[in-house]
Amino acid sequence: MADEKGSRFRKLAAFWARTACFAVLLSAVLAYVGYVIIPKHDYGICSMVNLYRQKKNTVDVLVVGTSIAYAGVNTSVLWREQGIAAYDLCSAEQPFWVSYYTLREALKTQRPRLVLLDAKPAIYTRDYPTRGRVILSTFSILSPENRWGAIRSCVETDGEALRYLLMYPRLHSEYTDVTWNNFRLPPDNGGRGDAWKGFIEVDEVEQHSRPSFVWNSVRRPINQREEEYARRIFELCREENIPVLLVCMPNPDYANDHMYMNYLWSVAEEYGVTGINYNEPSLRYGLRYSSDFADWQHLNVKGSITFSKRLGEDLKAMFDLPDRRDDADYASYEESAAAWFDRYLTFESIGEAVRE
Repeated sequence: MADEKGSRFRKLAAFWARTACFAVLLSAVLAYVGYVIIPKHDYGICSMVNLYRQKKNTVDVLVVGTSIAYAGVNTSVLWREQGIAAYDLCSAEQPFWVSYYTLREALKTQRPRLVLLDAKPAIYTRDYPTRGRVILSTFSILSPENRWGAIRSCVETDGEALRYLLMYPRLHSEYTDVTWNNFRLPPDNGGRGDAWKGFIEVDEVEQHSRPSFVWNSVRRPINQREEEYARRIFELCREENIPVLLVCMPNPDYANDHMYMNYLWSVAEEYGVTGINYNEPSLRYGLRYSSDFADWQHLNVKGSITFSKRLGEDLKAMFDLPDRRDDADYASYEESAAAWFDRYLTFESIGEAVRE
C-alpha cells in the first residue's frame, strides 16, 4: 500500500514538474517571439532596450522626452566637449505620462545627477496617443509595474490596456515586416552599435526664418493629463533628490508654443524646478534657422552640434557634473562618440562650413 502511494506521488510530482518545465519553456518562446515581432525602431524601442545594457549608475544626465530631444541633445558632443555622460531616453511624441513611467523604470538601474526634461509635451492636446506611439513608447519597458502603468496611462480602459500588455493582439500583423535584424538581441540601434547613447541624428536641411513674435507672459493652460504627469515627474524627482532641468528646445515654430510653455514654466516654478527656454531672444549662440533645422521643429546634425555645445556649457555651469573622460567605467561613452564622429563627415546636413 505504501509502495502504491509512493508510486502515485512520484508520478504526480513528475507530471507537475513536466508541466512547470513546459510552462517555463512556452513562456520563454512566446517572450522571444514577442520580442522578434516588436518593431525595432531606434526612435522608441531601442533606446529603452539599450538603457538596460548601461553599466549601473553611469548615466549622469538622463534626457527624457520627445523626438526633438533625441535629435537635438547630441550625447557624443556633450561627451567630447565636456566629458558629460548623458543618455537620451526618448521616443517620438512622448507624452508626460510615458515620460513619468520611463523615468521610474530608469531609476531602477541609474541614479542620474540630473534629469533633463523636454518641455515639448506641453503643446500636445490629445488625451491618448495612437496605437503606434503606444507600442514604441511602452513595449520595451521590462518591469511589470512600470510597463503596465505606462500602457494603462496611454489608453482609456483596462481591457484595452490588457490587449497591449499581452502584445500579440496588437502585434499579430507585424510578422510581415520581420527581417533578420528583428532576431538580433540586443537590437542594432539603427546600425549605431551597442555603445549607442540614444542620440538620433536627422540628416536633412530645411530653411527657416528667425522667429519673430512678441515675447510675453500670457499663459494658456495645457492638457490636464499632461499637467498631471508633469507634476508627478517633478514630485518623483523631488522625492529622489534629483534635480530637474526643464528645457524648451530651439524651434522655428515656437511662436505657436509660447503661451503653453509659459503655463508649464509656472507649474515648474511651484516645485522649484529650473528651466531654460532656448527660444528666448536673449539666448543667441550661433544657431542658424536657415541651415540648422531638418524641419519645423527638429534640429539637424549641424544644429545638434551647435546646440549641444551651448547646452554642455550651461549644464556644467549650473550643475555639479564631473568630467568622466578619464574614468574607465565610462569607456562606452568614448566608444559611442568615436563611432559617431567617424561617421560625422558622411552626414549631408553638416554643411560645407562645418566640413572645412
